Amino acid sequence: MQLTQCLERAVQTRGKYIGTIYEDRQRTWAQIGERVRRAAGGLQAMGVQRGDRVAVLALNSDNYLELFFAIAWAGAVTVPLNTRWAVPENVYALKDAEPVVLVVDDAFAGQLEALNAQYPLRHCIHIGDAATPPGCTGYEDLIRASHPVEDACGIDNDLCGIYYTGGTTGNPKGVMLSHKNMVFASVTWIATLHFSEEITYLHSAGFFHLAGSSPAMALTMAGGTHVCLPKFDALAAFEAIQTHKVNYCLFVPTMVNMLINHPRFADYDLSSVRYCEYGASPMPDAVLALAMEKLPSWEFIQGYGMTECAALTVSMPWRYHFDGPGWKSKRLGTGYAAYGSDIRIVDEEGREVPRGETGEIAIRGPQVMLGYWRQPEATAAVLKNGWMISGDAARMDEDGFVYIVDRVKDMIISGGENIYSREVENAAHTHPAVRDCAVIGIPDAQWGESVHAVVVLRDGMDAGAEEIIAHCRTLIAGYKCPRSVEFRTELPTSAAGKILKNQLRAPYWSERKKAVH
Repeated sequence: MQLTQCLERAVQTRGKYIGTIYEDRQRTWAQIGERVRRAAGGLQAMGVQRGDRVAVLALNSDNYLELFFAIAWAGAVTVPLNTRWAVPENVYALKDAEPVVLVVDDAFAGQLEALNAQYPLRHCIHIGDAATPPGCTGYEDLIRASHPVEDACGIDNDLCGIYYTGGTTGNPKGVMLSHKNMVFASVTWIATLHFSEEITYLHSAGFFHLAGSSPAMALTMAGGTHVCLPKFDALAAFEAIQTHKVNYCLFVPTMVNMLINHPRFADYDLSSVRYCEYGASPMPDAVLALAMEKLPSWEFIQGYGMTECAALTVSMPWRYHFDGPGWKSKRLGTGYAAYGSDIRIVDEEGREVPRGETGEIAIRGPQVMLGYWRQPEATAAVLKNGWMISGDAARMDEDGFVYIVDRVKDMIISGGENIYSREVENAAHTHPAVRDCAVIGIPDAQWGESVHAVVVLRDGMDAGAEEIIAHCRTLIAGYKCPRSVEFRTELPTSAAGKILKNQLRAPYWSERKKAVH
């Protein structure tokens, strides 16, 4: 299995059809195939060798989509950087992955000086539409000047991409996904989520995220049409759906909520959409009910997965959003195993628990990652006897449906983004007035959960909530920063000195059936 076979099939079977739409630009699959071969040649001419890393810091575009395949075609490894990160976080990822090339677009060209100061760049490619920054090679110039090359893509368990995710120790971890992981994930999407050559798909989730890049690979394999938005914007999504007759979307619950409550919702014809997958965080019942009422032509499909498993592992088909013959209230769950995934609920020893009892979700299959980049101990902690231990507490009913009830990991999901408490605590602790800090997730009607910091100040020092939040913004991405701060004189601790976060969380979750939202 190799990633480029997704593209080769699309070029072979759908060459004359439109493959990508970005703003006013359209390209056929045949054109995309030629551009990928030339871009790969350009990378090799820069000295990119087999196994080298190429980092991409850019918003979604047709050029970014091509790069996934061009980098693989050159035999290299893609490292998508999070567009919502602060500069120090991107510097950490660059130093960790050690890419030989950095790709930026117009939105991030302004970071080059700061990045280069801490990680000297060997080569930089600019994929934006504005003037190419000094010291960079323009993407179109690279393609024009390069000859197409033969496919040098890795295969099977060769490394394909490094996707950074939050870390319980405070630093992001690079999830190593192989070619087999990515190709198998594509087949899973096609089998489970109705992808085909007839799909015109709206990309609004960032390509640095598996919710953005995994369907991009799958739809390429299917030979459908990619409509790329740089990032999510409700009006831009309305316009793209209406103009291009988009029939498939993926939105996290906060995006769905923004769409259906937008003041201009009724101004657009959204009836072309047949399927809408949602995931990355739980969907509030009230939001889903209103979406089904206001978008009657849309069939909603819930997806659950994680970066470590190339995204999709559990899915809730449309029919189970209603009570039907032989089943009731399945919509309250997350779904059942996607095609090709083994799912179990296990205890601390890795033994499967009886149906109905709570344990931890474990996942097995060809989509499970190779491990964490240069972190063997972290890898060993989650990969056990072929199973990926998820960190999500759940139960399974007699029909194999999974119901998530809590998180074992110290993690918050806000607006579909994973936020590890330790990262936020590390940032807050660097403020000179902070003696101690514990970060928890609390219910939030708009974002699902919001980041709440409980802070103990040093004796004789003072700081306000806004000051703590502003300090965190200099070190970590804005979406990770606390939205609220509570000050205490002490934090509750166990006899061993461990902070008892369950006591801090309890008042906020006491009226709810689940400890996640």
